[in-house]
Amino acid sequence: MLSFRINKGICTFLTFSFLIIILWSCNNSKNTERTSTSYPNGGSELAWLMRDATDQMEAQKKAILNGDSINKLLLDVNHILTAVPTEEGKTTSPAYQAMAKQFLEHVGQQEQIPLEGQVEFYNATISQCINCHESQCPGPNVRIKKLYILE
Repeated sequence: MLSFRINKGICTFLTFSFLIIILWSCNNSKNTERTSTSYPNGGSELAWLMRDATDQMEAQKKAILNGDSINKLLLDVNHILTAVPTEEGKTTSPAYQAMAKQFLEHVGQQEQIPLEGQVEFYNATISQCINCHESQCPGPNVRIKKLYILE
């Protein structure tokens, strides 16, 4: 009779311990897959970086058209060299690496651009996006070209 109580107690303890571990791991698991109603299929880290950059460029365009400075609307693309692409190996090509480094250097100068030079700087940023996308992933170029500010 005593061994039944010990075994029952051990089983109860183990069951509760197991449940606690399962619940804890479910709460602490990192869900890195992003979704939205605009992009229901999610996407890679690089795809989301590009989508976020497009949103940021649209905000910059709006600011310029309103006569505001874009110096406080810096692009957050610092992990463009390390973001995981949709297709493995896309970001490791020498062409991609060179264009991404040039792009980072370009956007790093944004804070120094005076108000009167912002349209040219902004359009040069868009041109760099298009140049890269023509050789790496041409699909988004239709949307990117709409970001230009026509003078």
